[in-house]
Amino acid sequence: MSLEKDIERISEEAKRYLEIGEEDIIRVHEISNKLLKHSEKIVSGALKSLLSSDLAIKFLKEAGLTKERAAELYSRWLGQVLKGDYGLEHAKNVFTIGLAHARYGVHRRLMCLCIGAWLRELLRALKEVGAEDSIETAISISKLLIWNLVIMLQGYYIARVESLKRASGISPTLFERLFKLKADEVYRSIMADMKMASRK
Repeated sequence: MSLEKDIERISEEAKRYLEIGEEDIIRVHEISNKLLKHSEKIVSGALKSLLSSDLAIKFLKEAGLTKERAAELYSRWLGQVLKGDYGLEHAKNVFTIGLAHARYGVHRRLMCLCIGAWLRELLRALKEVGAEDSIETAISISKLLIWNLVIMLQGYYIARVESLKRASGISPTLFERLFKLKADEVYRSIMADMKMASRK
């Protein structure tokens, strides 16, 4: 399967799972201009969370990103979230954001936390603009943010698998098998430790 087909498959799978329909995209498009009037505040809030993390600051330095440049990239991404069409080209763009994160070794948990901060700030802004059907709009925004996270994490996953494959010659199938075996080993070990601790 080509990379483009893989991205399309993940995108459509995420849409089905999250029940993202055209009405969600339209609903967010309709409120986008009102929310973007608060973009400086939204970006500032999300950036404040990012800069509260020593780990995030380390990655920003390694990537050579200033606070101003990070804010600029955040603003651009916010526009894509609120005005994107969530088609294949949009998915490919978000996928490359995941690759860029992987390139600098950004932890996946930090990516998840960033989405959480974005959700918090967008819901605060939504409350301020007083949108009609605010609950439905909040649900739509939440679904679209999770879609973005899923696509970005897929970029991260592909980067890891491909780098391992090129470095060691291990196929993605064998990589998955070895990962599951090691995960099972770790699971059993941790569960045994937890049981022993509970008996003390």
